[in-house]
Amino acid sequence: MNSGVGKNQHRWKKSLNSDICRVLDNAAKRLKWAWGVDMKDGSKSYPVNTDYAFYEIKEWIDECQQPSQPEVEHKSLKSLLKLGPPKCFSELVDDAIIKTVYEDRNAGSYGDALKCAASGDRSAGRAFRKILNAVKVAYVINHYGADTVPIPRVHFLHRNLLEIADLLHLGDLTHEGVVEFLDDLCPCRKRHTPEAIRKLRKRVVHRGPES
Repeated sequence: MNSGVGKNQHRWKKSLNSDICRVLDNAAKRLKWAWGVDMKDGSKSYPVNTDYAFYEIKEWIDECQQPSQPEVEHKSLKSLLKLGPPKCFSELVDDAIIKTVYEDRNAGSYGDALKCAASGDRSAGRAFRKILNAVKVAYVINHYGADTVPIPRVHFLHRNLLEIADLLHLGDLTHEGVVEFLDDLCPCRKRHTPEAIRKLRKRVVHRGPES
């Protein structure tokens, strides 16, 4: 982690309420545990525990941002895996996993790919094939485990944490502010730098379905 921010850590919390801060404190611990499990013994499999941890965290944040909601009950990771028998194809594969898999293997966003595939224009077929490839990987994760699925090819942890920052309306943070945010939450154990964050934010903002 980057030790350069020192006493300036946690400044990003000043604009957040206490419930959100508690969620994020829990999130940091959950991500550290999940990432440790996924990376155990140098594993190169898909980080499915961390993927579900991010799913939980985003759900908690969404619930905390709803008006007049009671304190959010934190569910365990295992509870998310207890799915009943599917009754239609859309229930066969978790769409949240499809989204993550797609964006881990393509520069564009899953939402943009869906729009492109539905457009019927020249690039629709290519976008649809990319979505189908993501569905295949997500199916393996859901039903056969992640042992044979390769790790993401792009910044899995940092991209998801930037999405969380957007959910928290922290998009106006400077690159240095994002470094502080990552230092508090990211379990990657690597040094975060403003320049690396600048490049990642630029890529995330400008990515398209076929970029």
